[in-house]
Amino acid sequence: MALPFLVPSSLSPAFSMSHCTAVDVDQLAEIYYVAFQMDRRNTFWWTEDKNAMLTWMKRRIYKKMADRSTRHFKVTDTESGDVVAFSRWDIPEGHDISFGEWVGDDTGTVDVPRTIAANDSVVNSAAGESTASLGVDIPEGARPELCLAFFNALKDMSEKQNAKAMLGLSLLCTSPKYHRRGVAKAMMLPMLAVADACGLKVYLEATPDGKPVYEKLGFREIDHLTFDLKKLTGGSEETYKISIMVREPNSI
Repeated sequence: MALPFLVPSSLSPAFSMSHCTAVDVDQLAEIYYVAFQMDRRNTFWWTEDKNAMLTWMKRRIYKKMADRSTRHFKVTDTESGDVVAFSRWDIPEGHDISFGEWVGDDTGTVDVPRTIAANDSVVNSAAGESTASLGVDIPEGARPELCLAFFNALKDMSEKQNAKAMLGLSLLCTSPKYHRRGVAKAMMLPMLAVADACGLKVYLEATPDGKPVYEKLGFREIDHLTFDLKKLTGGSEETYKISIMVREPNSI
């Protein structure tokens, strides 16, 4: 299916851009894992079990792909065929057509492998209850209280800022070996241009490393979330700050 925008000329011919599909999920999860693991503060709520985290990430990606209000795009290395980066965008109500058709099957569902779906209601022994009852999908082996602290904070902030009325960048991951090649910027510029045309603000939650990149694209910090890692985890890290950023239309 054609993209809802023109691929920026700044993207090297060594790469191509297209929609993500269920076939890509294994690669997407691996990029997701490696990209965020580079700064361990990003992962304070994770389980130490990589396989459990990858299973959780795959389950989450499948679920998001089944949501008709989200759009997933990827950049591929044309020589190797490997996915090198991907993004997930939350489309505000009433703007679906502007950001292209949802890519999925005719039933609006994604066929999740049984080995992944089976973990949806896993019981965490430390909590002694089904994680499904907590309202948050928690990776097997992770501490529920840390997951709840993280995801509930994001949810509360999203509601506070009325993020659903804006175009939302909910995930942008690049394989570390492809950093500084303009891939992430090339994935953002076309969607920002569509947002400009629609008069939409754009909302995102930035890690410390991501904040300077987004500032160059016209985003500004309007709020922040601070997690007291020493108190939450008992570790040596003091705090972890997530910047809440918004870009006004036509700001670049």
